[in-house]
Amino acid sequence: MILYFSATGNSRYVAAALAQALGEQTLVDLRPYMKVGAAPLTITLSAGETLGFVFPVHSWGMPKYLAEVFTNMSIKGYVAGENYTYMLSTCGDDVGYLPKLWNSVMQKSGIATDAAFSLIMPNTYVLFPGFDVDAPAVSDRKLAEAPAAVRRIADRIVAREKGDFTHRGSVPGLKTNVIYPLFVRYATSDKSFRADADACIGCGQCVQSCPVGNITLTRRNPGKEDRYMPEWQGRCLTCMACYHYCPTHAIGYGSKTKGKHFYTCPL
Repeated sequence: MILYFSATGNSRYVAAALAQALGEQTLVDLRPYMKVGAAPLTITLSAGETLGFVFPVHSWGMPKYLAEVFTNMSIKGYVAGENYTYMLSTCGDDVGYLPKLWNSVMQKSGIATDAAFSLIMPNTYVLFPGFDVDAPAVSDRKLAEAPAAVRRIADRIVAREKGDFTHRGSVPGLKTNVIYPLFVRYATSDKSFRADADACIGCGQCVQSCPVGNITLTRRNPGKEDRYMPEWQGRCLTCMACYHYCPTHAIGYGSKTKGKHFYTCPL
């Protein structure tokens, strides 16, 4: 069984490719369980079944609200030492000490972790100064290398290898233990999101793409024109799905997205 969370498609592709390589039949999309009022996730494992978690790294940590899903979930049939459990995180470069963070969350759910992997995919985060999506040549190279990387990871999973096989990068402690908590506290607000009234066509793609149900379409100027615009409701993880998926590029985040580019996984 593979549980996955994806916003702009990288982790969705990796989860599907990994499932194919492993002959895995059960893929569980975690987005519905991240919405307000969602029932806790309940799954049942068979004897010896592997349990995988696939999700992107967010500022060298876990996407906001995802830990809540993991700590509240109910896993029936799990037996430590028999059900091999692993994490695979997609990243633009490195993941810091994300495996340690994931391990601590899993312990709260009574799950013993066996292995952690990372896989480089195109960048999607654009809100920090100097951060943007990859140049087309870099993005194309990462996408071209992804299938072989998935197969290598699948081989390790089949062999039930144990350990941390991620790319930590430089100063992982600073990134995960200092920058990540600051990111969650101060850099996941939706207050600066806006839709350009001239560019927005009210299609609702932003509503559909938001993994936590944080966007609604609201009618503007009732009685004068039948026009709907997105409004953000204060429960954001700045995954940037609304920004990247907007077909007219109408969505921006104050001045931070000025001159920035767009990406959704084409695989």
